[in-house]
Amino acid sequence: MPLLTVKIFENSVDAHLFKSRLENEGVDCYLFDENINSMNMLYGVATGGIKVKVNASDTERVKQFLEEMESEKRAKDIFIKCPVCESTEHYKNFISIKGWKAFWATLISTLFFAYPFYQKKVYKCKECGNEFRKGEIKQIEKL
Repeated sequence: MPLLTVKIFENSVDAHLFKSRLENEGVDCYLFDENINSMNMLYGVATGGIKVKVNASDTERVKQFLEEMESEKRAKDIFIKCPVCESTEHYKNFISIKGWKAFWATLISTLFFAYPFYQKKVYKCKECGNEFRKGEIKQIEKL
């Protein structure tokens, strides 16, 4: 029976959480390339990440499960608003290099280690381009 790739992850923790949720729904699933990605994160670029695969006969159940997961995710993120323009349209886990600390850490680690160690993950507004963290409040400037 052929196996189909359902989702690809960068780290093994997220892959195992997704696998356990699928197994809870009664779907047999398997992780591919987990060990090579866990040894070194840079190998994930070469292998394409950790792949979660399921039997071809289970694709309809997995498709329905993924749609439910996506609707849950949208329901959680709809209440996060940009502090500047109050838009609910944003990128989640945007890797920011704004600020002097992020710039120098990225530059030095890229030059010497070929992998940027300092990464600040934020939300980025699709409307105004503002980068913010969850729960930030808009600063009102006094005249």
